Amino acid sequence: MSIPSRQGRLLSEADHDRSIAVVSAVAADRLWPGEDPIGKQFHIGAPARPPIQVVGIVGDVHGVSLDRAPSPTVYLPYWQSVVPPGVNSMDLVMVVRTTTDPKTMASSLRGVIRGLDQELALPAFRVMDDVVTDSVGQRRFQMALVLLFAVAGTLLASLGIYGVVSYSVAQRTNEMGIRLALGALPGDIRRLVITQGFTPVLIGLGAGLLASVGISRVLGTLLFGVTPTDPLTLSAVVAVFVTVALAAMYVPAQRAIRVDPLQTLRQD
Repeated sequence: MSIPSRQGRLLSEADHDRSIAVVSAVAADRLWPGEDPIGKQFHIGAPARPPIQVVGIVGDVHGVSLDRAPSPTVYLPYWQSVVPPGVNSMDLVMVVRTTTDPKTMASSLRGVIRGLDQELALPAFRVMDDVVTDSVGQRRFQMALVLLFAVAGTLLASLGIYGVVSYSVAQRTNEMGIRLALGALPGDIRRLVITQGFTPVLIGLGAGLLASVGISRVLGTLLFGVTPTDPLTLSAVVAVFVTVALAAMYVPAQRAIRVDPLQTLRQD
């Protein structure tokens, strides 16, 4: 299952007559904070049972769900019956790792298990990708709705930025014509438009980023493997709005540059 080994060793067939266990890192930190857990002993169930010795530490896993922190986990050999009386144990789950298509392995595995016990009831086989997908199905639907609203909001914001900026630049067409008539170069006009037009855009983007950092913390429980202030996501959004603003300034500026300066002077 690709759970990494952190310290000590893992379980093996040579430990068949020993009461040993491997614990997760968070379990070791809670049971023996600041100490070396290798060689420590603990009990499960009645004190009369033999103590269990820790022989290794492994990485933490999300055993309950992805939106919860990894819980303390103890790994015991399957031959150890240490479940206290009256406590319901989980059903035995077999995990098989293969380099081929997992779905093609189901019939072979069923044949092997049937060869060991003909009366054993076998549940349906599931690949790990399906297990993970089912565990986040509800959150995936919620995030799809959030993504839909985010796309709609980004589209509306882009249209708003383009409309406001392009209108403000278009209103200065006569001014640009006069500047050209007085000797300004087209490059000077472009730089002037971009420099002056970007000031309110940058102010709006800065205010939006600050607001998004505060609001995105509400969505933190819906995210897996990404932080609410993910730099890549924020950079992508800023890049979209900057591109829209540039287009909104460049298109009307180009249109104004093509206007005949003499016609502009006659009008004014």
